[in-house]
Amino acid sequence: MFVAAVSLFGFTGVSILSVLFHKRVQRLSALDVGGRLLALFGTYVVVAYAAGRLIRRTGFILPLTLGFVLGAAATAGLATMGPGTPYSHVWWLYALFGAASRMVATAALVSVSHERAGMASGAVNAFRQVGTVTGSSLLGALLAGRLPSQLPDRLEAHGVPRAAWPAVEHAVFSGRSDGAAPPNVTAAVGDAFTFGVHTGMAVIAVVLLCAAPASALLVRNRPRLGAA
Repeated sequence: MFVAAVSLFGFTGVSILSVLFHKRVQRLSALDVGGRLLALFGTYVVVAYAAGRLIRRTGFILPLTLGFVLGAAATAGLATMGPGTPYSHVWWLYALFGAASRMVATAALVSVSHERAGMASGAVNAFRQVGTVTGSSLLGALLAGRLPSQLPDRLEAHGVPRAAWPAVEHAVFSGRSDGAAPPNVTAAVGDAFTFGVHTGMAVIAVVLLCAAPASALLVRNRPRLGAA
């Protein structure tokens, strides 16, 4: 249950933060954002088959620990994205994170016999929902808190007149924009938003990294191979 919750905390958090970053900072269309995240979700689906076979051969400890460590490393790499970072520099990080998340998520479903797989799936999905809600709410609140704290400094650094700050802050916090903001305002808002995304990614990386030794130390049972 712990593994399921932590896994979806990270998966949901990375997905939401990435969507917001590409949409609000890099100004991509919804279709382009979906295309960029295809590396994450596609790998997540493809790795499912191989992950089950690997876990049945090696047991839980290695795949769980390795999955959490690789997920933390990929998230730390995504925390370096900037407004001008090309997709060619980060697509493999999304693929790596998707593979690591799938490796972790598969473990619980092979911990019981085939006859009890439905029960295990229901129990795991309950805690996956807990992780999903926690990830979206806590990381969303973190982003919303870091953005206003950074925006004044970024506006000043980019030379935006103080008289324009209230209008910019209102547009940012209300989510409304006429699309005609001066380049220095757009750059300042992008920098502040990027800082919030980086903070959220760092939190996810730390949580996943802390989950790695917990899995290595606390997980004891091996997969049920079941009948031939």
